[in-house]
Amino acid sequence: MSFDDGKEKVPYSSDTTESAVTEVLPSDSANLDLANDPHRGLRMRHVQLIAISGSIGSALFVSIGDPLTSAGPLGLLIGVALWSLVVWAANNCLIEMTVLLPLDGGFVRFASRFVDKSLGMALGWNYLITQWALICFELTAINVIVEYWTLTLSPAVCISVALVLLFLINIWSVRWYGEIEFFISVTKLFLIIGLTLYTFITMVGGNPIHDKYGFRFWKTPGPFAGITNFREVITGIFDAVSWGTFAIVGPDYISLIGGEVKNPRRILPKAFNSTIYRIALFYLTGSLCVGIVSSSTDENLLGAIAAGSPGAAKSPYVISMNRLGIPILPSLVNAVILISLFSTANSFTFVASRVLLSLAQKGQAPRVFARLNRHGVPWLSVIVTLAISCLAYLSVSSGTVKVLNWWIDLVTAAQLVTWTCIAIAYLRFRAGLKAQNLLNTNFLPARGHLQPFSGWYLLVWSPIVLFFSGYYVFLPGAFTAPDFVFAYGSVFIFLAILIASKFYQWFVKKDKVFWIPAKEIDFVSDLEQIEELTRASEEKREIKSASRTMVQKVSDYFF
Repeated sequence: MSFDDGKEKVPYSSDTTESAVTEVLPSDSANLDLANDPHRGLRMRHVQLIAISGSIGSALFVSIGDPLTSAGPLGLLIGVALWSLVVWAANNCLIEMTVLLPLDGGFVRFASRFVDKSLGMALGWNYLITQWALICFELTAINVIVEYWTLTLSPAVCISVALVLLFLINIWSVRWYGEIEFFISVTKLFLIIGLTLYTFITMVGGNPIHDKYGFRFWKTPGPFAGITNFREVITGIFDAVSWGTFAIVGPDYISLIGGEVKNPRRILPKAFNSTIYRIALFYLTGSLCVGIVSSSTDENLLGAIAAGSPGAAKSPYVISMNRLGIPILPSLVNAVILISLFSTANSFTFVASRVLLSLAQKGQAPRVFARLNRHGVPWLSVIVTLAISCLAYLSVSSGTVKVLNWWIDLVTAAQLVTWTCIAIAYLRFRAGLKAQNLLNTNFLPARGHLQPFSGWYLLVWSPIVLFFSGYYVFLPGAFTAPDFVFAYGSVFIFLAILIASKFYQWFVKKDKVFWIPAKEIDFVSDLEQIEELTRASEEKREIKSASRTMVQKVSDYFF
């Protein structure tokens, strides 16, 4: 299956691609053009904040109450920690592939290049569907947040305003997007830091009723929500893991935007290596704080979740503020969560349009989606992405809570498919390096931790969690067709695209290769251009550094 325009394609033989790349070398003026390419407009601070923005959504502040009630404070922390290790393993895989070849499409392109074109196509469309679903989720959730203040405003109004703003931010230039996202994302940092300080201050008695509650809720009802049955404890921890699969992301976004980063060989390693700190600061600290401020059996929390209360009303933090008699702060938190939701939707829009661009460039989507404006933005891909996001209007007729649950289930399974494919791509990448005697050399500009263990760890855990992620569908009397479809539907979509593409490859293109042999994996194409880009960027950096102040140099180091 292909959307190719009929042009003859060059085989993926490493000999052929090497000659094609080295035939024409860029001139010095071309090097300067590479360093000033408007398509590569993202700086270090943009990349870091985009990774933060995509990884911090409403889940960390609102829906985290669901796994807290089923797992308890310790069960939540264990579940989040377990899945955080899986995401860190994915980060260790992506850093090696992406820093070597920082290209548009990131890991989607790597799946085609290191494994098989059919897998790359299926992965690309699966991930694109994931991002579309996430945009719809965030747009629907924006209406839920607004309902905290008023129930009279139509959901269509909130969704329409958000879509217009997303269009204006994403349609013009990547630099424009990066600057706006940078400042919006700073708000998220203030929120998570503020809620962490809130937890510490109030737990030691710094609240209107002077309640020094400390770790009271870890003792009563207990670390596992008062549950003593071993099977129920394990089920609760797995619920926390499942929540983590939906909430914890980040390194996949860094890989996808690699083709739009200035001086990627310098910036991307820092961005990837800081993933472990983002996980510790946001998710582990957030899970610990939630378990401190709110009881897992709090009647207000359980009632708000059961009733699908709007906005921050079911946030453990807001319920804690109400319990302690703290005024104004709940509305302030709700307002910042609203900004957080929009920022996350903005990141998803950016990523989705770039995935569609990558598919179009490889002939796996209509090539019209590869059109760029003069600033290097795939404007038509942005428009199509926002058009698909209009599915968020389903919440107008079907009910906001029900639609939110649909999107969560769809995204969870699709994201697990993505992690599995990343593991496969990395292990084939490593096999190619070994077969071509490049593994234990200086060929890789950056290396991941604990390899190849991280690759195998990712490959084992992701399918296991995927298999059991919809266990609730099979509980006695719980099965419904819509729940089953949204729990596992993305898996069947992925397999259908993979099989159809493979059928086309085998029987139409007459290409009978199951996957690319390790000795023929292409490590050469685009490499010369990346090396030239790196040299030009470093030269430009050296010229500028001579006139920079100490404050600017410190800023450059971190951002």
